[in-house]
Amino acid sequence: MSMEKIFVADSYKDMQIVSEPFENNKGKKVIKVRCKCSRCSGLGFIVARVENGQPIPIPVDGGVCYKCGGTKYEEKEVRAYTEKEYNRMQAANERARAKREAEKEAKARDLIENAAKYKHEVALKLGFGEDEKIYLVYGDDTYAIKDELKNLGARFDPTLKWFFSKEVALPEGYKLYGMSFDELYTYNPQTKWAEFKEDAKALVSRKMAELKGPSTSKFYPGVEKERIRNITAKVKSIRGFEGVYGYTAIYTFTSEDYVFVWMSSKCDVDFAVGDTIDLTGTIKKFDEYAGVKNTYLTRCIIKPIQ
Repeated sequence: MSMEKIFVADSYKDMQIVSEPFENNKGKKVIKVRCKCSRCSGLGFIVARVENGQPIPIPVDGGVCYKCGGTKYEEKEVRAYTEKEYNRMQAANERARAKREAEKEAKARDLIENAAKYKHEVALKLGFGEDEKIYLVYGDDTYAIKDELKNLGARFDPTLKWFFSKEVALPEGYKLYGMSFDELYTYNPQTKWAEFKEDAKALVSRKMAELKGPSTSKFYPGVEKERIRNITAKVKSIRGFEGVYGYTAIYTFTSEDYVFVWMSSKCDVDFAVGDTIDLTGTIKKFDEYAGVKNTYLTRCIIKPIQ
């Protein structure tokens, strides 16, 4: 080995040097070091799978790694630096590190100092107005006027349903109610984005219930999986959506102060909105939205009443 003192990058400094410095085909001074095989990661064999935390070799030739021949190591050419070159490289790395730290600190400071500005930009992207308020549409069946709402500039969200960034005139029977960005969202200054608060959906439901006024509706006096039979009800709405598994129809029925919902792929029904029907079904679950308590049914049998 030459007595000349040589240096390598810090990422290679703990590796064994196995050659004299020499020039590569690009005229750069390099040296060979012994490092873990880059193909098998120093295992000496190629992994087929892992069982009980243990790597299992591929069955061919005992799984031996062809790159290192099972030795676990390979030789790699890396740059060889003089002490002066190494110190210059370290100084450059330190300047780059300091620059990155300064940029990181400046970014963190900017996120804090301009949090209100960035929050406002996020609110606008999410459909809020300049006052950081939105106006949600309230009514018995907003699906029936969805095309009109679209034409008026409304946006739809699964949690908020239909809403506007400003007050507009709606068809008779529908109202708007305003909610602020801070009521519904939590702004994260680190990501410059916002997420719904955990109680956002419940808050929207309470607001709708307040508009609707006191409700006398209650859950059907039954339990999940109970079979209810021969309920005289009226067909309130028929709608649906196209999903991953095809079209799903949603049928809503009312009986006194009870609301029943049936979701089915069956679309060729012999009843229409406003018809009176004889309803039999199994209670799947209960839920409440906008102050209305719904009983979801499965395995329904529906007979029109003349």
